[in-house]
Amino acid sequence: MRINTNVTAIMSNNSLQKAQTNLSKSIQRLSSGYKINSSADDPAGCAISERMRVQIRGLDQAENNTADGISVLNTAEGGLVEIQSMLTRMKELAVQAANDVNSDEERAAIQSELDNINKEIDRISNDTEFNTQSLLDGNLTRRVYSNYTGVYQLECTDNFVAGEYGVTVTQDATQAIAIGSDGIAMGEDELVTEAQQGAITLNGYTVSIQAGDDLNTVISKIVDAADIIGGSAYVIENGATSDTAANGLQYAGYVPTTEYSGNQLVIMTKEYGTDHEIEIKCDNQELADLLGMPDAYYDANDSTDEPWVVQGTDVQAEFTTTTDGETTSRVGFEDSAVLSTEGTQITIKDVNNKTFRFDVPANIAALGGGTTDVVQEVTDVGTMSIHIGANQDQVILVDIPAVTSYTLGTDTINVMTFQTASLTIEKIDKAVARANEVRSKIGAYQNRFDHTTNNLQISNENITSAMSTMTDTDMAEEMTEYTSLNVLTQAATSILSQANERPSTALQLLQG
Repeated sequence: MRINTNVTAIMSNNSLQKAQTNLSKSIQRLSSGYKINSSADDPAGCAISERMRVQIRGLDQAENNTADGISVLNTAEGGLVEIQSMLTRMKELAVQAANDVNSDEERAAIQSELDNINKEIDRISNDTEFNTQSLLDGNLTRRVYSNYTGVYQLECTDNFVAGEYGVTVTQDATQAIAIGSDGIAMGEDELVTEAQQGAITLNGYTVSIQAGDDLNTVISKIVDAADIIGGSAYVIENGATSDTAANGLQYAGYVPTTEYSGNQLVIMTKEYGTDHEIEIKCDNQELADLLGMPDAYYDANDSTDEPWVVQGTDVQAEFTTTTDGETTSRVGFEDSAVLSTEGTQITIKDVNNKTFRFDVPANIAALGGGTTDVVQEVTDVGTMSIHIGANQDQVILVDIPAVTSYTLGTDTINVMTFQTASLTIEKIDKAVARANEVRSKIGAYQNRFDHTTNNLQISNENITSAMSTMTDTDMAEEMTEYTSLNVLTQAATSILSQANERPSTALQLLQG
């Protein structure tokens, strides 16, 4: 028996310390609710759980981002709904104006309302914003850059990859232009005689030329009539030729003159393409000859006689090609793509509803000396990127095309005659279809975000459950462990007390 070293007490104390340490850990797990309270508890589990925790926080924020994206789309759709409502009103007004029971004043009132509706469409397009970002003016559509100034991209669907796309313009679009074959046979000081008076009808709008009118009055009446039908009239020097490259487009390249007598009268539309025409009727042959437009004479009593009709032409274009050895290929576009034109617009359609549509200046071929290669560079910038995941590049790109009176094609509508009102109805129908396409696209984005939100919630739930299994305390199991360790601590304490008493028995030997 030894009294200097109590080995039994040391052993008991070690066991007590271990039991107390384990009991402290159990108490910590029970009080915190976490199975892993430090990296020492489970190094691998701690690393995995922290990565899960970061993922969960990212998913929570991604869900908030998705909610913001839905709010953006709801705001854009709200503006678009109002634009659609105005287009419906436009259709109603155009149908009303196409009825010939309306007087010129009534049609003028209808035209005034249509003009104001166009202004409101543009205002809504510019002012519909979310967090200061414009939504309907083209601010959120893909950027497409052209090698020619004045080329405007109207549509580029999402399935066109970034890159260069080439089209060669071979012939410019033209307005419908009626040019007098002869010079005006009326002197500056002459007056219209009774034998020369009559009516001139431009696209269904009639202007009366009366006896006693001088040349300035006659030309003014024709200019006003042309303006009413959405066109223009002016006089050019006899024998003058058109040069759109040098003289611009306002007068189809011609140079107007203020000297009317002896020069040629020109009447034309302001818009381009085969959809636009000038129909001229003059009920008096002498008046038609006086104006230098003998072709304009129309005898309503002669069933074989036809009015003088001049039609515009559409731009002509083809795909730009390159040759590499013996292989010829299109620049950007697939061989399955089909090109069509209307007015100054060029449209390329391909499989899978791929649409590429842009507007070119009416003198672009002339500027190029006869043909012009138009290269449109499609980029990956411009759209709104909504981050819908916890990791890098997990995004949805929102592309909202511009919805303005120009992109809808309603900016130049005219209802002052039956013919122009009928053409306006067709234009508005196309505008409605375009607005419906954009709204449908927004709706598709909204549905996609709804599905994304559901997916984020499910992912969040599953990852949270997995992390809970790894880090959260099983209270029933831990309470059992705590009870066992508590009993073990009490037992170790009791044994240590008895072990400390053992050296005192050695004193009994000394007493003997």
